[in-house]
Amino acid sequence: MIKSLICRRNLAVAVVLSLSVLYLGCGVTSQQVTNPPVNTPTKAQVSVFLKDAPADDVVAFNLTITDAALFDSGGKRLPLLTFSRSFELRQLRLASALAISSAAIDPATVSTLEVGLSTPRLTVYGANGARQQLTETTTPSVSLANSRVSLPINFTVAAGQSQGLMLDFDVKNSLSVDSSGNYLITPVLKSALTGTGGENELSMSLVKVAGVQSTPTNSMDVQLPTIGETLHIKVDANTAFDPAIGQFSSLKSGQMIELEAKFQPDGTYLAKYVNQGAPDPTLRFQGVLMDTNQSGSNPAMEMITR
Repeated sequence: MIKSLICRRNLAVAVVLSLSVLYLGCGVTSQQVTNPPVNTPTKAQVSVFLKDAPADDVVAFNLTITDAALFDSGGKRLPLLTFSRSFELRQLRLASALAISSAAIDPATVSTLEVGLSTPRLTVYGANGARQQLTETTTPSVSLANSRVSLPINFTVAAGQSQGLMLDFDVKNSLSVDSSGNYLITPVLKSALTGTGGENELSMSLVKVAGVQSTPTNSMDVQLPTIGETLHIKVDANTAFDPAIGQFSSLKSGQMIELEAKFQPDGTYLAKYVNQGAPDPTLRFQGVLMDTNQSGSNPAMEMITR
């Protein structure tokens, strides 16, 4: 009888221990967590800005960038722009313009930038002081000596990194005139890497606020009407706000503002100044003032707009 009780007791303990081990085993299994895959960037980002060294006798100079690409040290082509964008270069004396935003390329050590150009239009003062608009088919005319320009530029960009490039189009030294008054454009461009110093890459830029974020830091997404791109703008303690806006927390989606901002190594922009924009962008003009007329009861002015 005693042996029977001992055996039953030992059997019960064994069963309890077995169930405990089984329970613990199930508990460990249920707590295993599969971490989501980490999205490691495989591409680098390149943004290109355009500015102009002006020519005093040129009223307006329109040109189309048909394509743009970088080439690595082995000659591999890395496309930056695969469609055309047109610019009026004369007004770029006021401020640079964003030509290409965050083009994705393979990580590379770059040695050359190549740009395709077409469709020049030139507005100049004629011999009698009147303005003339010249195209490739007018008399006199304007034409391109070279439709492709290759520029040396050296940098290395890794996956997940961003790099800004500044193109300076020297209009004055690009133009020549023959005996018949025809203009020939032999493009003179200089390229440089953007840095933490120097001028703001976005200057006097009218943008539309697309979204505002206050965490983890104050920032906003804005739409740039000139090229239809959305840019990410950061704000810090040194950002100055127009009194009409007041402070960052007053910004609202859909609001028009004017920005001065510096391109950052991570591909975003740091706002230096945030000014009140025109409520109706169609009633706002920005550009180079060419002439004024004070006669009569309706004063007028002429300008080349951005």
